[in-house]
Amino acid sequence: MALSVGLNNPPLITKWVNDFRIAGPDALRPKKKGRKKTLKNRVKKTGTTENTDTTSVDTSIEHIKELEDELLKLRIENAYLKELRRLRLEEEALLKKQRESSTVSEESSN
Repeated sequence: MALSVGLNNPPLITKWVNDFRIAGPDALRPKKKGRKKTLKNRVKKTGTTENTDTTSVDTSIEHIKELEDELLKLRIENAYLKELRRLRLEEEALLKKQRESSTVSEESSN
């Protein structure tokens, strides 16, 4: 029978027969693969339990004001760092141009 359906693996067939004898038809049903998701795994990863059904968000006026202030501060910091980077790149380009012009003038004088 096994050969007629293309199964030529006697140890596998023996395992299936033994599993069937021990646990019945349920032993031959496909099993879910992978690690089971449990609450313990989530607690280990995050350090706290998370309730995915209900998550409360602090929408108080004070909290919103704090978030807006932090957002403004971060936007200012971001703009400052971008401008600083632009100035450094501009300065490097100017120095490179000066070095190139000085080496060209030295070569032409020789």
